[in-house]
Amino acid sequence: MGVACVHDVDVVIVGGGPAGCATAAALADLGLSVLLVDAGVDRHKQLSGELLHPAGVRALRGLGFGDVVDAWPAQPVHGFAVVFSSPARTVLLPYGHGDTGLSLEHATLTLPLLEAVARRPGVTLLTRARVTAVEHNDASGVRLRFAHEGVEHTVSARLLVAADGRASPVRRMLGIAEHFTRISTMLGLTVDSACLPYPDHGHQFVGGPLHTLAYPIQAGVARVMVDLPLGSTAGMLKERPELLRTLPSALRSEVRRALAEDRTPRMTSNDDRLSARVHVGSAVLVGDAASCCHPLTGSGMTSCFHDARALQDALRLHREDLPLALERYASARRPAQRTRVALASALYEACAGQDEGMRALRQGMLHYWEHSPRGASASMALLASEESRMRVMTREYLCVVGHALVGIRPSRRQPVGLRAAVPLLRSVGPPLRDAVSTTMEQMGNWWHCRVGRPVYTLACSGRASPKRALASS
Repeated sequence: MGVACVHDVDVVIVGGGPAGCATAAALADLGLSVLLVDAGVDRHKQLSGELLHPAGVRALRGLGFGDVVDAWPAQPVHGFAVVFSSPARTVLLPYGHGDTGLSLEHATLTLPLLEAVARRPGVTLLTRARVTAVEHNDASGVRLRFAHEGVEHTVSARLLVAADGRASPVRRMLGIAEHFTRISTMLGLTVDSACLPYPDHGHQFVGGPLHTLAYPIQAGVARVMVDLPLGSTAGMLKERPELLRTLPSALRSEVRRALAEDRTPRMTSNDDRLSARVHVGSAVLVGDAASCCHPLTGSGMTSCFHDARALQDALRLHREDLPLALERYASARRPAQRTRVALASALYEACAGQDEGMRALRQGMLHYWEHSPRGASASMALLASEESRMRVMTREYLCVVGHALVGIRPSRRQPVGLRAAVPLLRSVGPPLRDAVSTTMEQMGNWWHCRVGRPVYTLACSGRASPKRALASS
């Protein structure tokens, strides 16, 4: 390939999905020149974010995407319907304050965001461009190479933002380690939305052989997401339709029809990923590149929009110290991300687990939500990313465990209760450890941010340099 040179910019953002678009808008609003590099994948084939909580809708509007949101052919979502298989009961968890979320097909959501941000002053979009190497990265700036239309380009910038998803090639190029666990495989199908018990809600079907999610994505159409064991294929459901027995009959028939008609259904892996750090030198991670979890909470897009705002706030506050701004960003986002990942992990175990302890925990959830309006509201605030404190998540988990323990009532006539109590009590360990770990980390960040360091700044003209202020926008 030939070699060309691209003029230096303030910020290079890699990835044109929701996280990259939101971050480009946030940083352009600070008066920074932004080069947005997008690989140009076919988003119509992706099984990715489609449900947006009210907090995410507010964040998008705050970033100046109100016109895009209003033009979306989105379906309103008023909360979650949690459908228990045993006993056969449903609990509705509405969003607080009468708020409404939105859901729509991933490409229909993402492409208008990309088109809108490309029109922002200070933003240059390059599509079908792939980063091939990060050649240099320290506190004074970055230099990277990318391929575009058969030509290899080099660009230098004061800040590099990796918004290229959970597999993040840029994260690997930066040498940032991650804690990674592959959980399961997700199968995505489209069905008639009329078969949903509550067409204006997201659905969680819990306690059956396979955990299932469902929500509307356009008028008359709903997405069904079936959680399959690792190594499974869509063929397993065709061969073993009894695995869907806990779904309502109309929905079960629609899923079987979709399986028969769709020869190449959308599939993706469900992972827990938490990066060991979210910044190094003059590079920073946002969205799924920094952390992701099982999608059953539907919090991924809301989380990445919050990342964009947190990075914007940190750079605005610490114009004279880029490393401190990145540390502040990491400190601001990480506790909430730990809570989100821990919540998704605990909720997935509770909803999909088949041992006696998890069956008892589901009974505790049902009893807690049916008998405690405050508990149902607090749980929904966590699910909807309105509440992000680890201590609140731990408190709610302990409340559910308490209701579960009351429900099993171990006795001589119910030895199963004794067998369920042990794994149930053992499950309390991870949330408690996460709460302590998060508290200690916050204390460490508070101390570290007060230790002296060399000052490198992000300026709107010229390279980053020691002791030079970020120019006002």
